[in-house]
Amino acid sequence: MTTQVNDVPSGRRNGRPLARTAAALVALCSLTAGCGFSWAEDMGVAWDTPVDRKGETQGNGAWLSGDILVHSRFDAVRGYDASSGARRWEYVPPGRSAVCHAAADTDGSVLILTRDADGASASAKGEPCATAVAIDMKNGRELWQAPDAATDRGLDRFRPSSVSAGGGIAVLVKKDGLHAVDVRTGKSRWKAALPQGCVPGRTAVAERQVAALLACGSTGTHQEDEFPEGAELHAAAFAPATGALLWSAPLGGRSAIRWDTRVEFVSADPLVVAASDSGDSDSGAYVSFGRSGRPNPPIDFRGSYGEIEPSDRLTAAVDDSRLYVVPNHTVRISRHEYRLSAFDLATGEPVWGGTRDDDRLDGDVGDQFLLQDGKLTVLAWGDRARLHVLDPATGDQHDVYDLPEELDGADEIFWYKDRLIVARYGDQAEPSRPFTAYKRL
Repeated sequence: MTTQVNDVPSGRRNGRPLARTAAALVALCSLTAGCGFSWAEDMGVAWDTPVDRKGETQGNGAWLSGDILVHSRFDAVRGYDASSGARRWEYVPPGRSAVCHAAADTDGSVLILTRDADGASASAKGEPCATAVAIDMKNGRELWQAPDAATDRGLDRFRPSSVSAGGGIAVLVKKDGLHAVDVRTGKSRWKAALPQGCVPGRTAVAERQVAALLACGSTGTHQEDEFPEGAELHAAAFAPATGALLWSAPLGGRSAIRWDTRVEFVSADPLVVAASDSGDSDSGAYVSFGRSGRPNPPIDFRGSYGEIEPSDRLTAAVDDSRLYVVPNHTVRISRHEYRLSAFDLATGEPVWGGTRDDDRLDGDVGDQFLLQDGKLTVLAWGDRARLHVLDPATGDQHDVYDLPEELDGADEIFWYKDRLIVARYGDQAEPSRPFTAYKRL
C-alpha cells in the first residue's frame, strides 16, 4: 500500500551541493554517538485539497485506506483520491444530526461513525450519538446501521466513544459488555463476558487483541446504578475472533488509579496507555503490558531523560518492543530543548536518546510520528517544517526533507507511494485544507 523513501539522500540544503561534504559527514558520524545525516532534500506540493470551513471539536479524524484518503468532521465525511487529491465521495448525516466520533478499519476499508439519532440534533432529540453507521471507504456507501449505547454525559473521559474498529470487526461498548459485529455486514460476531464487578470504558482494536479499559470495584454501584463503588481502572485484552478474555490487570499496580483519571491509549498491541496518577495531574507514566498481561515497568512522565508534558503524551509511537516519545529538557525558565528518545517497554529504560546531548532531530521538535516499513518518520518543526526518516533500532537518520514554509500544521501523516500526505482536522478556529501531498523536488 505504501513505499518507503530512499535510504541515501542526494539533495541540497540552503542551495549548496553536498557531494564534497558527504564523506566527511559519514566519517564524523561513525565516531559520534547519535549523529545523523544533516543534509536535507526539498519537498514541494504535489496537490492540495480545497480549504474546508471551520470545524467543531467532535467527529474529527483522517485515514488512508488503499488509494483513498478519508476525512471526517462533525458535518460530513469525505473521500479523496490519494493520487490526485480529487474528491471521490461525500457522506452527510441526515437532517441536523452530527458526527460524534469515527473509527476506521483501514485494511477492511470501512469507517464506523456514531451520530445523533433520527436525523435530529442531540439538543433537539436528547439522543446524542445514538446510532452507529458503517461506511465503505472506497465509495462512501452506507453499509449498515445499528442502535448505539450513547456515551453518558459526564463520562467522556472514561468512555469518550462507544465504537472502535479493526481486523474485520467493529466493537460496540454496551452497558452489559462488549459486542463485536462484522465490520462490513453488521452481523453479530461475539459478546465478551467481563470480569465480575467491571464495566467497560474505551476500547481499541488490533490484529491480535482487542484492548479495553474497565472500571472495576465492589458490587455496589453509583453513577446512575452503573459504576461499581470505589471503581479503579483495569486494562484487559480480548481475543478478536471469539471475544474470550485473554487477561485483565489493575492499571496502577500497587497504587489504584481511579476510573475518572485521565488515561489514553497509545497502542492497542502491545497495550500501552498514558496515565495520570490521579485526575488531570501532570505526574504519571506510560503503562504497558506484555502479551500475557504481565505489567512492564512504568515509564514516568518525568525522569533523568527529561519531562513529557501533558500536551505531548500522545506525540508518540509504539512498535512491538519500544515506545518513541519527545521529552523536553529545561535549559532556562523560558527555553526548552526537545529530544526524540526510544524506550524499551520491557525495562522502561531509554535505548537511545534520553539525554540533552543526544539530539536525533538536529534541534527540531518532533510533532507527528509514523512507523512503517521498518522506518520511523517524524514530522518536526524548527526554523521550518522538516521531515526526518530514522532507523528505529538505532535512531540514526536515513533521510531529511525540508518542507515548504507554507506548511503550518498537521494532525496525521501518511506515506502514499513516494509522497508524504499531511492531514489536518484539529484546528477548529480557522479553515484548513483537509489534505496536502508533498513530493521530492
